[in-house]
Amino acid sequence: REAGVRELERRIAQVCRKAAQKVVAGDLADGPLRADAETVASMLGPHAHPDLQTDPHPRPGVAIGLAWTPAGGEILHIETSIMKGGGQLQTTGQLGEVMKESAQASYTYLRAHAETLEIPPDFNTNHDFHVHVPEGATPKDGPSAGVAIAVSMLSALRQEAPVTGVAMTGEITLRGRVLEVGGVKEKVLAAHRARCATVVLPKDNEKDMVEIPKELKEELTFVFVEEVDEVFRAAFPALGLRTAKAAE
Repeated sequence: REAGVRELERRIAQVCRKAAQKVVAGDLADGPLRADAETVASMLGPHAHPDLQTDPHPRPGVAIGLAWTPAGGEILHIETSIMKGGGQLQTTGQLGEVMKESAQASYTYLRAHAETLEIPPDFNTNHDFHVHVPEGATPKDGPSAGVAIAVSMLSALRQEAPVTGVAMTGEITLRGRVLEVGGVKEKVLAAHRARCATVVLPKDNEKDMVEIPKELKEELTFVFVEEVDEVFRAAFPALGLRTAKAAE
């Protein structure tokens, strides 16, 4: 979870010093010290970088997005709450302008395709939307959370939680196209660390699979999409959608 390996070197040295201390104290009469996960935890104290985890109990309005960071990938729990109002859209969580525009594009797409998505066609006239990405102290920007924001909004409108363990990334357009994004390897690693079973990626990123380790390809299910309707179908299998390509 760190950009370099200097801290790793320090931690290994700390384990070695602890082992030397036990040798001097005569605490290793039963044989050599084995530095397994349990022993290391007792030597180094609480985990400085806890593992990424998804919510074990999926809830309506929450989708799992994927983000790139300088130290690797991260998962984003994107939350949407709906309340009575006049159609306002609020975004919080230190979101940059690009991410705010993704939220607006998702909102517009849902309005334009309300009937197909089986949601109230007039939801924008009597409800306010609040989109929030936790860990507000960390600035977030970039277009790659667009599909996750759309799934979060649709989930809140339908009051139906997305399928457990589905993480996604991709830029969304007003026409529902899912565009290519960067940092695929880091994002896939983040999904794997968070124990997600399925990763939804743009079709144009299929070429980036050459960078993904073989063991991850075997453990994860990858879904490549061209249209946001395909993302919705992966998140809500019961929703009977036709992609724009199929409709043609």
